[in-house]
Amino acid sequence: MRILIVSDNHGEKGIVYEAYGRNAGDLNIHLGDSEFNYDDTEMVHFERVRGNVDTDSRYPVEGHHETSGVFYTHGHYYDIKKGREVLADRAREYDATYAFYGHSHVAKAEDVGGVYCINPGSISNSKGELVESYAVLDTSSNVVTFLDREHEVIKEVDLDTL
Repeated sequence: MRILIVSDNHGEKGIVYEAYGRNAGDLNIHLGDSEFNYDDTEMVHFERVRGNVDTDSRYPVEGHHETSGVFYTHGHYYDIKKGREVLADRAREYDATYAFYGHSHVAKAEDVGGVYCINPGSISNSKGELVESYAVLDTSSNVVTFLDREHEVIKEVDLDTL
């Protein structure tokens, strides 16, 4: 399964829709801080959750996609800036293989006690080593690809080697 993962566009119009247009997956997930209304046209193709600056109460805090083994949330309720153990523990409650999160604006993929924790970075304002980014996960190869705003590959991570 191919999964498009986007987060933290903070009100920037067009970039989420563009990422979807260029790299739509079998599943598309937005991890919050879009600052759009829940039913905004840029969000309709995405499973989506509420970030700490999203005001529309229709966004859920977390989601789970059983078929793909994915748990997803923005991350601010799971203390992700201190570590991903709480996030991984919550993913295990859903028997999820992957835990997607945003909030920190830092692109990252890591194995936390057998759960692959993936942050696509911020598509609008990176705070990490990588430039502004989003990610695509191929669950059949277990590879996550980070792409920049021009949709060019900036990093690939084989999760099986973590």
